[in-house]
Amino acid sequence: MGWEYGIRTKEQEYTRLHEIMLRLAASLTHSRMYSLEQHTDGFSLLRDDASWPRALEVVLEEASGLDEVADGERYIYCLFHIWGEEGRAWKQQMEGVTNQYPGVFEWFEL
Repeated sequence: MGWEYGIRTKEQEYTRLHEIMLRLAASLTHSRMYSLEQHTDGFSLLRDDASWPRALEVVLEEASGLDEVADGERYIYCLFHIWGEEGRAWKQQMEGVTNQYPGVFEWFEL
């Protein structure tokens, strides 16, 4: 359900990845019907709709059983529950952040 992406990274230092996760969250533009919820290893974009509260979830995870990332390496997991223009815009905004680190991040579809 939704769009699932991973962001492979050559950066494995937790503190640095945490800073980048904060930059990803800060890059998102959204209307008042959404709110940003920070977590220890990521963030969620929530919407004011009890029937479908999560719009986007981004989590720093350790790979296990993925073809695209070696087991034990950290990567960023992105689940877009909202499709269409909003979802595309959020992905583009986050890609703008990762593009600021040439050769460090690579998006892949799950």
